[in-house]
Amino acid sequence: MRGHGRRGVLALALALAVASAAACSGSGDAAPSPSASAGGTAPAPTPSVRPQVTLEEAGRALRDILSADEVLGSAAPRLLADRHHLLKQARDGHLALAQAAYDSAEAEGGDPPRYTWGEPRLLVPRLARGPVWFAAVVDRRDAAGRARPAVLTVVRQGADDWQVSSLSLLDDALPEVALDAEGYATALAEDDMTVAISPRLMAPLHATTAEEGAAGFSAGLIAEGPHTTAHAAEIAAARTEEKRDGCLGYDSIFAAAGYPVHALRTGDGGALVMYSLVRTTTRTIKVDPCAPYIAVPRQARGLTTEPYARKELRTVETQQYVSVVPAKESGEPARVVGYLGGITKVFVS
Repeated sequence: MRGHGRRGVLALALALAVASAAACSGSGDAAPSPSASAGGTAPAPTPSVRPQVTLEEAGRALRDILSADEVLGSAAPRLLADRHHLLKQARDGHLALAQAAYDSAEAEGGDPPRYTWGEPRLLVPRLARGPVWFAAVVDRRDAAGRARPAVLTVVRQGADDWQVSSLSLLDDALPEVALDAEGYATALAEDDMTVAISPRLMAPLHATTAEEGAAGFSAGLIAEGPHTTAHAAEIAAARTEEKRDGCLGYDSIFAAAGYPVHALRTGDGGALVMYSLVRTTTRTIKVDPCAPYIAVPRQARGLTTEPYARKELRTVETQQYVSVVPAKESGEPARVVGYLGGITKVFVS
């Protein structure tokens, strides 16, 4: 989405958020969220709601998922049944990325990346009703032994079928997540009004910042950085370069993905928000024979049988993010602290 239509929708949404700041928020999926205290720190929520999933149950579910990922991911020879089992552990944006990784590896005659996992730190919300989920922070090590902390969100499907919904690698340290006396976190509803940006608006505002940069509609709401304003500069430069050097039209747009948004209260009254974007990049031949074809980029060749496009090449990226949103009256912008993404679809014509 781009232009005045989205600006109008976002402006209306933000105006309603300000007007409703004192109203009770929540969709029924989360326990009531405590307001920030006068000192700027959210008090620990009182353990008044029996959790739908306990810390012990969440720990077992995550151990099963990560153990299967390690064992089946390193099995040789790689069997189709192993791939099927691993993909059954994924959903939403994580499934799109995992499926693309397998398809690309298979097309290139190799194996998808293999990882091992460290000891997780669980962030289990005390949910009263609605979809059951939890988050975890855990080190992910690649085949070379390089480790990076990752944030996973895990969702229960049915009675006891757990799937990873999102996985982002951290670029910055996470703030402290508020925990109650029994160690449970507090989930925020998508329309929570106690933070500077309600969770459901984080993705569309991020998309606007990525397209329009520091001078755009959402300037000041989200901090500048490589996953936000830098994209706008990159798009402008690519548009000029593709036209000058390749006789190609170029455009790249961002939008909120249709995947679940998850949020947890932080100790300072803000929120830790996990969400996804979709980036669609289009290259179009404008002058022929100046540009006789468009080559499919290397990282996308496993997702199409065509080596090049005659008229138009469109790639779709699934991007998963973790952002820190400050408390409502802080005056600070939201910050993107984690990301993982890649091309998940290719369209050639």
